[in-house]
Amino acid sequence: MEESLPKETAPKKVAKGKNQSTVKIAFWFDILLNLIIIIGLVFIIRTFIISPFQVYGSSMCDTFNYFDGRCNNGYGEYIIVNKFGYQNMLGWQVGLPQRGDVVVFHPPHNDSEFFIKRVIGLPGETIKIIDNKIFIFNDENPDGFELDEEYLNLRNKDNTVPREAGSVFEVPEGSYFVLGDNRTGSSDSRSCFRESVNQGKCGEGRNSPYLTLDHIEGKAAIVLWPFTKLSVIYNPEYQAEM
Repeated sequence: MEESLPKETAPKKVAKGKNQSTVKIAFWFDILLNLIIIIGLVFIIRTFIISPFQVYGSSMCDTFNYFDGRCNNGYGEYIIVNKFGYQNMLGWQVGLPQRGDVVVFHPPHNDSEFFIKRVIGLPGETIKIIDNKIFIFNDENPDGFELDEEYLNLRNKDNTVPREAGSVFEVPEGSYFVLGDNRTGSSDSRSCFRESVNQGKCGEGRNSPYLTLDHIEGKAAIVLWPFTKLSVIYNPEYQAEM
């Protein structure tokens, strides 16, 4: 008996146009999804973890913006600001500013501008400027102690001149008192962060000499540029305890 061979079936026609369209949609959807993920990660990192910042002005000389033996009044170093260290995560406070920390913040009267200064007074402390020196009074030191500010240059050492806000500062709970390292050229807590008396009376309304935690963006952590100044920004108070 002869075996019957299976009939050759004609190959099925592939809807090339439809498949190519599906592939293109999948391709662009994948790119869009990746972009959303990347943008989301960047947003989370810059909002809650770290953020770049460029120093401007001479208020922190010689610590920042000091080039070729002089203070620079324009743009200076690029730094990385650690924002995570001061975050409150669902009621858990990661950390708080410490004396000696260099912080980036919005002044109380201007939410669109950034300043960079050093934390001097902590919540509940009394800060007194005596003979152009800083003295700290708190529960541990009711008689006060002089703050050793080794980060100041010779021009600014023992040259913290009182300004409009006075010479005695009782820092409220939850607030901080900050000064620039260039004491002769810094708009800081002594003047309620104002460069002009036309901005209103110091101490009234939003012209406060103190920073609350919600004004502080984060702690200056690393100098990225110029590469000759690449370094970690240490807290001198912490180094003294080591």
